[in-house]
Amino acid sequence: MIDTLESFDQQLLLAINGANSEIFDRVFYALTQTVASVPVFVLAVVLLYRKYGWKNALFCVAVIGCTIGLSDLISTECFKKVICRYRPTHNLEIGGFVHVVNGYTGGMYGFVSSHAANMFAFAVGVSLYLRQKPWTFFFIVWSMLICYTRMYLGVHYPADIACGAILGSVVSVILYFISSRLKNRFSGLRI
Repeated sequence: MIDTLESFDQQLLLAINGANSEIFDRVFYALTQTVASVPVFVLAVVLLYRKYGWKNALFCVAVIGCTIGLSDLISTECFKKVICRYRPTHNLEIGGFVHVVNGYTGGMYGFVSSHAANMFAFAVGVSLYLRQKPWTFFFIVWSMLICYTRMYLGVHYPADIACGAILGSVVSVILYFISSRLKNRFSGLRI
């Protein structure tokens, strides 16, 4: 059963990674860089400010920042360094078949994807505070696009991405509910 799932994960990754072109190489390599998401992060801060004002928006941003930090820490320390699943580019079985862009192969281990965990921690956190379906859709789709770049570039399997997204989402929901309970301790917060 595990071998079948592993094989499916590898084949799906090779299909996504194999549908490459020079234009997609440039676009997805650029999008996977953190700086590409900065305008989306700024948009989230602006939307939170418009909904809550500065004091409340800063509280939301602090919680979301902690959520991203915790997701990143858990994905690295509790998964990558413990499970030690080689990234596709470092896997001796399929590494030679992976299309590598600009020599980018990522670190040695990839389960779970920190990009996926962090982006979904961000998207779910912002969505929980905003509670506006169009923006929730936008932030989730943006996170999915960033996750797709990781598979396109051959540095994460689909399972790495899916599990990272679940991790980030769960951490975000937990910290949102904790922060909701703590908000009563801060005068003037109306979240």
